[in-house]
Amino acid sequence: MLSFEFIDLILFLGISQGIFLAITIQVIQNKNKPANKILSIILLISVLMLIGRMIFLKYLTISLFLYTILIDSVIFIFGPLCNIYIRRLTLYEVKNYELPWFHYIPLVLHLFFFVYIASFSSEMFAKKVTDGDFNIHFIIIEGAGIVSNLVYWFLNVKLLQKYVRAEKQNVSFSQNLVTFLKYFYVSVGIFLGLWVISFISAKFFDHSLYPIGYDWLWVGISVFIFVVGYYSLKEPELFRIPLSNEKQKIKRLPESEIFSIGNQLKHLMEKEKIFLKSDLTLRELSEKLDTSTHNISWFLNNIVKSSFYDYVNHYRIKEFLQKVAQGAHLQHTILAISMEVGFNSKSTFNKAFKLEMKETPSNYIKREKVA
Repeated sequence: MLSFEFIDLILFLGISQGIFLAITIQVIQNKNKPANKILSIILLISVLMLIGRMIFLKYLTISLFLYTILIDSVIFIFGPLCNIYIRRLTLYEVKNYELPWFHYIPLVLHLFFFVYIASFSSEMFAKKVTDGDFNIHFIIIEGAGIVSNLVYWFLNVKLLQKYVRAEKQNVSFSQNLVTFLKYFYVSVGIFLGLWVISFISAKFFDHSLYPIGYDWLWVGISVFIFVVGYYSLKEPELFRIPLSNEKQKIKRLPESEIFSIGNQLKHLMEKEKIFLKSDLTLRELSEKLDTSTHNISWFLNNIVKSSFYDYVNHYRIKEFLQKVAQGAHLQHTILAISMEVGFNSKSTFNKAFKLEMKETPSNYIKREKVA
């Protein structure tokens, strides 16, 4: 009789939470809809992976082993779906992005392999497995899975880097989901690195690094996917940047337009104090100036020599300094004042203040008191 162990509880909770999140994101969540449709699929795939690992680790028989091979086909769709998720999450496109069909060739080949081995009787399949007839096939499948996931991990990291570079040109506030995704992909990178090491050690040096290996690493990755699901429930919609051709250069604006944009920007910042709006975006600013986002970006990058993010935060810091000079810090906390001038988080304010003033807000106020 099989005993119930702590790992069974973890796997069961993981499976149930994955199903719960996949449904909840679709029923409750109205934000990031195109991306969250894919996230729900990824969550259900993670559930399948956990079911496969539970069978393999606890309830393995020859017939069930055959179906764990089928379940393992998800390792060839995990990378492509994550790539679609990140792209839908970060880029604004007229149609929801889909990967071309050839990205799914490894998945199809794996399914053909399953159909092939499923054609054997249970006795014949068991004999072939025992005799090691499929060993080379399993090595190729796992190796291909590693390569596939590393390739898509690299593509997703590059996509995130592209977004981070463009983010400062489009939004004036920090987005927690971007920071979270950075940490998530660092963690997945570590998992994949350990998978590579365990694979080489087991297949080429006949040395197991248990518990580091295929089974436990995919349990870890699946659990991490659930963390993404929970996080996406409470985070606001990510600002999606327009898809643009980076090779296309914007021509220098005429002097008259440079003068006009400069004057209008100065009025919006110094008179209307539009920077007090914590979720101000370049798109919103361009609408107020009745010009394109490209023109404002060109003006800020080439005339002001600043990103949109740094430009807006410069005015927020100036406003903060004025309030401190008026004694606002005696009645309110530093955090409360920073929120009042347009910052949306303590960490963003501290980082922007230190960049502008070369010291922390608290040190600045202490120095001002002494002076």
